[in-house]
Amino acid sequence: MTHRILAMLMALSLVLGSTAIVTARDAHGIVVQNDDATPDAEDEDEADEGDDARSTGGDPAIGDTVLFVNDKGDDTANFTVEEIIVPFEDFGESFTPEEDALYLAIELTVENADEDDDAFEFSSYYVGLQTEDGFFYSTTSVSLDEAEAEEYPVLENGPIDVGDSATGYLFFAIPDDKAPARLFFSPSGRLLLLADLRDA
Repeated sequence: MTHRILAMLMALSLVLGSTAIVTARDAHGIVVQNDDATPDAEDEDEADEGDDARSTGGDPAIGDTVLFVNDKGDDTANFTVEEIIVPFEDFGESFTPEEDALYLAIELTVENADEDDDAFEFSSYYVGLQTEDGFFYSTTSVSLDEAEAEEYPVLENGPIDVGDSATGYLFFAIPDDKAPARLFFSPSGRLLLLADLRDA
């Protein structure tokens, strides 16, 4: 009987004296620990500030700037998805859209962030759009009349000097029964998420 009482007292002391540890898995599958199971007011304020990030799983949203770091770990370029137009329909008179295709125009800003005075070589070949069902689509070409070409200037391939930036539109065509999900930059076998497009 005495041993049972002692065991109960020890168990109670462990419960009262221990700090609760709460585990949670973030959007990237990493398990993190929170040593305080009961957040204080400051923690609740910080949680409120993070609502926008949580709405896209913590991924960058339209308007967020994403840093691209090269394989040496050096800052190289900043990418910002400015806007997405779905559907895009302001084609030139001579352009015939693909049948059963949904066209998108995505405005992208690329800024050279290199600290070694090296030009950043941008190529739209490395930019791809993923649909919600996981398929990946490269950029496509469209024909624009003069007025539309001024309103939706194409983001041209080529070098961007240090301290300079380039802004323009990239165009995509996906099956009209699919929905855009994410935009990626994928040079040299890497995959950098530029923006979550699901709430666009």
